[in-house]
Amino acid sequence: MRWTLKEALRNCRVALRKYLTRRDKWIKDHPGQVCITASQIQWTQDVSKALVTSKEKADKRALKVMKKKQIAMLNKFSEAIRGNLTKIQRLKIVALVTIEVHARDIIEKLMKTGTLDVTAFEWLSQLRLYWDKDIDDCVVKQTNTQFQYGYEYLGNSGRLVITPLTDRCYITLTTALHLHRGGSPKGPAGTGKTETVKDLGKSLGMYVIVVNCSEGLDYKSMGRMFSGLAQTGAWGCFDEFNRINIEVLSVVAQQILSILSALAAGSQRFVFEGREIDLVWSCGIFITMNPGYAGRTELPDNLKSMFRPIAMVTPDSNLIAEIILFGEGFGNTKGLAKKVFTLYSLAEQQLSKQDHYDFGLRALVSVLRYAGRKKRTNPNMPDEEILLLSMKDMNNAKLTSVDAPLFNGIMSDLFPGIDMPVIDYSKLKDTIEAEFKSRGLQINPVSVLKVIQLYETKSSRHAVMIVGATQSAKTVTWRVLQSTLTSLSKAGDPNFTNVKDYPLNPKALSLGELYGEFDLNTNEWTDGILSSVMRQTCADEKPDEKWIVFDSPVDTLWIESMNSVMDDNKILTLINGERIGMPDQVSLLFEVEDLSVASPATVSRSGMVYNDYIDLGWQPYVDSWLNSKKEKPLVEELKRLFEKYLVKLLDFKKHNCNELIPIAEMNGVTSLCKLFDSLATVENGVDKSDAENYVRMIELWFQFCLIWSVCCSVDEDGRKKIDNYVREMEGTFPNKDTIYEYYVDPKSKTWVHWEEKLKSGWKYAPGIPFFKLVVPTVDTVRYQFLVSNLVRSFSPVMLVGPVGTGKTSVAESTITKLDSKVYSFLTVNMSAQTTSNNVQDIIESRVEKRTKGVYVPIGGKKLLTFMDDFNMPAKDTFGSQPPLELIRLWLDYGFWYDRLKQSVKFIKDMFLLVSMGPPGGGRMVISRRLQSRFNLVNMTFPQESQIKRIFGSMINQKLQDFEEEIKPIGDVMTQATIEMYNAVVARFLPTPTKIHYLFNLRDISKVFQGLLRAHKDYHDTKQAMTRLWIHECFRVFSDRLADDHDTESFVTIMTEKLGTLFDQTYHNVCPNKQPPIFGDYISANQIYEDIQDIGALKKHMVNMLEDYNSMTGVVHMDLVLFRDAIEHVSKIVRVIRQPRGNMLLIGIGGSGRQSLSRLAASICDYTTFQIEVSKHYRRNEFKDDIKRLYFQAGVENKPTVFLFSDTQVVEEGFLEDINNVLSSGEVPNLYKPEEFEEVRNALSDIAKKEGIDDTTQSIFAFLIDRVRANLHVILCMSPVGEPFRNRIRMYPAFVNCTTIDWFSEWPADALLEVADRYLLETSLGSDEEDKMKPNLAKIFCIMHKSVSEFSRQMLLEMRRHNYVTPTNYLELVSGYKRLLSDKKKELGDACNKLKNGLSKIDDTREKVEKMSIDLEDAKIKVSQFQKQCEEYLVVIVQQKREADEQQKSVAQKSERIKEEEGKCQHMADLAQTDLNEALPALEEAIRALESLNKKDMTEIKSYGRPPALVEKVMEAVMILRGNDLPGLKLNDSLVMVILSNNS
Repeated sequence: MRWTLKEALRNCRVALRKYLTRRDKWIKDHPGQVCITASQIQWTQDVSKALVTSKEKADKRALKVMKKKQIAMLNKFSEAIRGNLTKIQRLKIVALVTIEVHARDIIEKLMKTGTLDVTAFEWLSQLRLYWDKDIDDCVVKQTNTQFQYGYEYLGNSGRLVITPLTDRCYITLTTALHLHRGGSPKGPAGTGKTETVKDLGKSLGMYVIVVNCSEGLDYKSMGRMFSGLAQTGAWGCFDEFNRINIEVLSVVAQQILSILSALAAGSQRFVFEGREIDLVWSCGIFITMNPGYAGRTELPDNLKSMFRPIAMVTPDSNLIAEIILFGEGFGNTKGLAKKVFTLYSLAEQQLSKQDHYDFGLRALVSVLRYAGRKKRTNPNMPDEEILLLSMKDMNNAKLTSVDAPLFNGIMSDLFPGIDMPVIDYSKLKDTIEAEFKSRGLQINPVSVLKVIQLYETKSSRHAVMIVGATQSAKTVTWRVLQSTLTSLSKAGDPNFTNVKDYPLNPKALSLGELYGEFDLNTNEWTDGILSSVMRQTCADEKPDEKWIVFDSPVDTLWIESMNSVMDDNKILTLINGERIGMPDQVSLLFEVEDLSVASPATVSRSGMVYNDYIDLGWQPYVDSWLNSKKEKPLVEELKRLFEKYLVKLLDFKKHNCNELIPIAEMNGVTSLCKLFDSLATVENGVDKSDAENYVRMIELWFQFCLIWSVCCSVDEDGRKKIDNYVREMEGTFPNKDTIYEYYVDPKSKTWVHWEEKLKSGWKYAPGIPFFKLVVPTVDTVRYQFLVSNLVRSFSPVMLVGPVGTGKTSVAESTITKLDSKVYSFLTVNMSAQTTSNNVQDIIESRVEKRTKGVYVPIGGKKLLTFMDDFNMPAKDTFGSQPPLELIRLWLDYGFWYDRLKQSVKFIKDMFLLVSMGPPGGGRMVISRRLQSRFNLVNMTFPQESQIKRIFGSMINQKLQDFEEEIKPIGDVMTQATIEMYNAVVARFLPTPTKIHYLFNLRDISKVFQGLLRAHKDYHDTKQAMTRLWIHECFRVFSDRLADDHDTESFVTIMTEKLGTLFDQTYHNVCPNKQPPIFGDYISANQIYEDIQDIGALKKHMVNMLEDYNSMTGVVHMDLVLFRDAIEHVSKIVRVIRQPRGNMLLIGIGGSGRQSLSRLAASICDYTTFQIEVSKHYRRNEFKDDIKRLYFQAGVENKPTVFLFSDTQVVEEGFLEDINNVLSSGEVPNLYKPEEFEEVRNALSDIAKKEGIDDTTQSIFAFLIDRVRANLHVILCMSPVGEPFRNRIRMYPAFVNCTTIDWFSEWPADALLEVADRYLLETSLGSDEEDKMKPNLAKIFCIMHKSVSEFSRQMLLEMRRHNYVTPTNYLELVSGYKRLLSDKKKELGDACNKLKNGLSKIDDTREKVEKMSIDLEDAKIKVSQFQKQCEEYLVVIVQQKREADEQQKSVAQKSERIKEEEGKCQHMADLAQTDLNEALPALEEAIRALESLNKKDMTEIKSYGRPPALVEKVMEAVMILRGNDLPGLKLNDSLVMVILSNNS
């Protein structure tokens, strides 16, 4: 390809020389890329000649001639542009003109500066192209750098307008390449950082690969890219480089360094990442950065040093506008450019500051390009009109209703006297209106205009954002445009094509699920949903338009990775190196509420259409809704009612009322319409056949629906205000109570109080568990009425209200009243840790596949999903809640994506019912767009009369069997409890250190739960019942109080209530101001009695502890049961004895929470279950333990205490599961189908006996019921530090579904008792010393208390915590015992050592005396032996002398023998010499003998007489043998004998 391009350039140059004056013809015959290159070579040559000539002649005439030629050429091109050109020809000429205009400006600059020398810097600093004849190649020069042209085929692409800023950037980048460095353009969005790098690459014939960097890039992905760049010699431009994590950048620095070092060394191969690869000299690495954004990292210094920085500040927009206008064929470009630039500057300064406004360079360029297209479609229209029209089309769409007049005023000032031209969109407009009609919508001029504006914006930008508040018709706008374009296409209009949409919500997914990610363990690539959708749509070559619709909040977390798709590159770069190019038929559409968390880079890349709710309001919706009604009288009456009530009420509410959860105006109106549809039925009295009451009933039901839609979101004070206001407008309401207390009775055709619906004389069944008691009240009846009607009409309902107002119970009671054969139910408890994956998995576990991509509830039922604590999921960095975004995606489009297969999953026949508390304390403000999908019902705090009714009816029914004097106390206790609750809520407010001071109506119910345990035989006096009430109030309210000051305040409140309501004093009822202890573990019948004998109680507890310790398989507990510990055990037993009783024990480590819980469980005969955390214990192991726990509690039916401590929280997910166990008993996706089958088989027989259907869902519900009945969770948490506060906020069930017990410091008597117990078996030495033990215990107590006191002082003075725990005290006492024992041992060992030493000395003395006697005896024996020795010595001397003489004679003999031996040796030597001489002869004789054979024998025998010599030999032989010689006769035998003997 490169050789082809080089040949094409050579031909193009030759052709250019021929057609210098007819370039418009020349350019049509050659490719655009080589035309620009050849033209630049020619221009460089011409300017160089002109400069040489000017220098020789010392004038500028040659340059002036050159300029005239250049202008003439540009004018020809301008005419050509205005002519009729093909798309490719236009692209070629515009690109060439852009470069040639810059060439003209350079000539002007050279003339102005008086440059007449080819070596002047003004000329050398320009990017110059030469044809070097020596190497027969094109070279590019700038300053002192020189590069060979790359000949990379780049296609017929456009060129960048070159400004002085671009020139400076070019100089820095070429110098950086020359010095084997990288280049780093930095600056704000829209300043041309990436485009400048790309354009320099085009000038040098290099391929520039743009990579959009993101947080997901790791060093391996970067390494693969760098390796590719090095081996191909291409350039890499890494956009937004500082988005990469700092850890990755430190490795990337080494990778880049190895490439740059190899380039500097001139290597052709080098080692990269442990592998030797080729290196092409032309490769370059460039990075662009935007330093001021959120989520950007500072580059490490070693990385900074490798890149030459370039500050890309504001480019010369005026110049850019002028050149683009020239390139698009406009005349008077200078004047028009000035106007465009001024308009955009003024717009930026004078219009309001909106997040979606951008009047920067990208917006300016796109409006000019759009003007060029308009000019070509309207060739007869004047330039100014075209520009005016383009600016209106491109900007009016994004302006708010306030800014539009101001912007139009600026335009009319800049273009005075020019009327705004009108484009004929009649055909499009007619089709749009037809589409509105077919959808049953109003043809509103604003709505139609917005559709047309979206069409125009989409025509000019491939990424468009529809911005606007919720319910401002954003979805309708793009849906209508889509169907309009499709309709026109089907009608045969060639200017329009079919449109397919591909919606997704990126915020419902993680970044990895959106774009794809590598598995860190296996390095395996998993595709993302967006990348899959993009690949699928971009690969489809059909001409149909494809809109990828992003219906979600836009924030920098995910949108930044789309930057390269949204700008002119139109390429999605994935972290695995894949690059998905986006063709023209694919475009991006964003539907967002606002762009408050989007970056300017994103805003500048997108076209904007702003839908302002003010332009539409609620009237079009109401009109469309009324049009759907067929009865004319109904429509007429409803119109009158809307006019009469709605406008005034909405205005009154807006200015005078506060809302617990604010709702959008339109949301209230849509809720009104939905509620009216569900209630205004024939069954409810709206019957047109009943003409007399028809209009009356319509008005009554309208008023009712208005109250419970628009007016039901306000708080208690707001309800009073609205009540007064509505009564002023409409006087038909009864005077008693507020308008909220009435409903429409179809029979009497009038308002009836809700109390009429309540059955009088309600009683509860005595055997029913407390948690199942639901006392019907006005609140429960009306909210159930509303919810059930909305649910039946399949309208999503949102219940809001403070904690404890009965939202969950209303939802559950509504659900239970629905037909279980038609509906199946699912409860999803949300918490701060809930993820979108959790929600999707939970719902998918209850649906089954019907057809491809379509899922329906199991069993063909309708699935009603109740989502509790809907606003609990934590927000991400930019304020989105992914689980709720997933729900919104489903509500709007009916599907979500399979995260593994990236396919669409439609979930049919599911309906939503949600509840949530007001924001605060871990609860979030949810998206207004999601909230608007629901009918909101605000469940305000019940009136005091309702609370009295609920609890008074319970306690009075309980006291019916009691003594007469006790019966009246029921109402007193009810009143006292309510007042107590109000006082406690007002006095004890939650703070960061007392985050668990959260009280709600559940606490009142817990008091009465305890009161209902009273027994008529034991609580037979007013005093006894009063003590029980005091005890329950202490347990519910006081047990969670964290310090003595708060406890004293509580006692003060208690004393006050006792005085005002019971005519008692706290001191009289509770002597010594000790709160009473009640328990059901003393008597055999488990009667809840007042235990006043502490001694007997302690003895009983000690016995129970001994029983516990005697059990097999338990860890022995050595506990000191002082009063405080006994009280805690009683508190725990009190709660876990109750059905679904759970506890939260708060105390610092070592305060005895777990030990006392085990004892309490043992007292109740419950099994204690606790997890064992190991090194590899994670979520899966925890779920396995939960399964074992559920099997134990639910299948084996064993009452079980699940004891869980915060020290066992390996993952926060554990607490998410425990939150679910506490709130609903159900852990989502706990069982796989095959695992649950085992549970089902184990429960099937029991379920049959209970009359439970043998279906998976029924058995599962049965299991959960049994688990909740048998399982009691005891959470042990430490109040120290941030985690406790966060967990209480994030997991609402920890407070709402438990009873809290605060383990405070041990009191002094407890410390003394523990010390006494520890010292009991320890002897201090003597009896006298043992009497010191009590004083010793006091010292321990004083020491511990003083340290606690000083720790408090240190906290006040130095703000530093020092925690003094019971464990410290136990260590002090046990440390003393250990030290005492050690010292006793040490001194005892020293004493024993001394005794042993003394006894050894005595033994030694005795032995020494004995040894001295033995020594005397030994001395006598020694003298005797000495004498004997002397005698022996004389004998020895004599014998020695004799021996010496013998030695001398032997020596003489030996000398003589030596002489003889010498002589013998001499003789032997002589003999040997003779022998040696004879031996050769002997050997020769033997050889001769051996050579004899039979022939020789025969010869000898044949001699008559042997020869003399033979005879001589034979004689010698005979002599040697010793035979006689005479008569020798030689024969065979003789010869043989001789021979054999010799051998």
